[in-house]
Amino acid sequence: MNKFLLLLGAFLGFYYSNSYAQSRIKLEMYTGPQYSYQKLVNDPVPSLNFENVFANHVGLGLLYGLGGDWQLSLQSEFTGLAYNYDGFIDFPDGREFRTLKVRGGNLWHHRLGLRKNWEKGNHAFYVQPSFGVSLLRYSELNVRDSVSSIQFFTYRNSVVANAALDAGVKFYTKSKNYFTIGVRHQQGLGELKAQEFNWMGHSPNPQLQRRGSYTGLVLGYGIDFKGKSIEEKEERKAGRVQRKIEKRQAAWGDGFYLMATGLLRFQSKSEREPNLEFSHISGGNEFLLGYTFGQVSLESGYGRLNAYTNAVLEDGALNIHTPTDYTVGVIPVRLRYHWDIGSGNKFRVGASGAAMYTLGTKGMAWYTRGIYSETGQFRYALSSVPYEESSEGKVFFNAGVFTEIPIFNSSMLTLNFSRNFNSPQVGKVNVFGEVNGEPVSLDAAGSLNGWILELGYKLPLNSIFK
Repeated sequence: MNKFLLLLGAFLGFYYSNSYAQSRIKLEMYTGPQYSYQKLVNDPVPSLNFENVFANHVGLGLLYGLGGDWQLSLQSEFTGLAYNYDGFIDFPDGREFRTLKVRGGNLWHHRLGLRKNWEKGNHAFYVQPSFGVSLLRYSELNVRDSVSSIQFFTYRNSVVANAALDAGVKFYTKSKNYFTIGVRHQQGLGELKAQEFNWMGHSPNPQLQRRGSYTGLVLGYGIDFKGKSIEEKEERKAGRVQRKIEKRQAAWGDGFYLMATGLLRFQSKSEREPNLEFSHISGGNEFLLGYTFGQVSLESGYGRLNAYTNAVLEDGALNIHTPTDYTVGVIPVRLRYHWDIGSGNKFRVGASGAAMYTLGTKGMAWYTRGIYSETGQFRYALSSVPYEESSEGKVFFNAGVFTEIPIFNSSMLTLNFSRNFNSPQVGKVNVFGEVNGEPVSLDAAGSLNGWILELGYKLPLNSIFK
């Protein structure tokens, strides 16, 4: 983060000290999913089943116009590190192998490149080769005194050169800024410090090798600091009322849109824990891309539903939540049909139906967790152990009604009331222990069913782009 601030500070200083350069400088901010190429060597027996998975990357870029369609590019970013492997867990009754999911850590990348643009009116294509360095910060455990065995960490940096190639397209907005979507491949030109799995006691130690290489999607926003002339500002001021009308019409018309929502999911009140009034309510969110044609809209994207597993014992008299809250990823595919009420594009109502495809469950604890309490006539000591997660690739459904009202003239607030049904089992656990001194053992699973109250922000893209 400090490197980002230094880069931004240097840019601002240059910007305010050189008025001629203001027409040449652009600032880009970007993010997106990326796949890092990491390699495990010295894989033991049984195998660790090492697997690379997608993570995120975030960065800033400065562009300086060199004339014609060429720009000089300076970029600074970090890429997240993520992978899965099978590791052992020592339980009191023996050793078990489980899939461990590692999310954390990052690599820094800094690059200097040259960008070529092909302008096509309201959009442009670009290609950008660049070269730079990748940096991995790591720690080493050292012994300061061999007699007293005092230990301390020393932090070091591992640095290698890199080369990257970007290609993408820019979509200009009416304010001369632009959105970008593109792809990037970066190739590390050397080996970074390897990560050792020495805690597992294998010989030789398994090692995770990295070069800083990755392939990623680049989703960004660019700011043009050229600004508008006095004539352009006066013309824009004179046509403000008409532009508001045109923006509203464009926002409520046909075209692509983005939507972000937050939701509350209400399950049966019978699943409430004693003395916890709102324990049957959980949250979630969705990020969607859609297209409206006439009165019909089709949308899809990515969603997350928080959930829990409820265990019912003693013929329903004892109702508890196991301490294994988790999140289920879903891909919704939703069809909407709407009616505009009145004139002026001020109110819309409609109905929707969706199929939801599950991507898997995250956040299930792999270790045994205890539940100890006294509730009314019951005294219990229970533990729960999650089963291997198997909710991926299932389909359930959602149906409901919604309303939309304008906000900021060119976008909309949406309120949805719907219901999930036909949910697969998620978050399956084994619950065991004692209730009132009697041994119990049962399997329990969660559900994604329930009533949904959802508030969203909808941004029609044809109200932004030229």
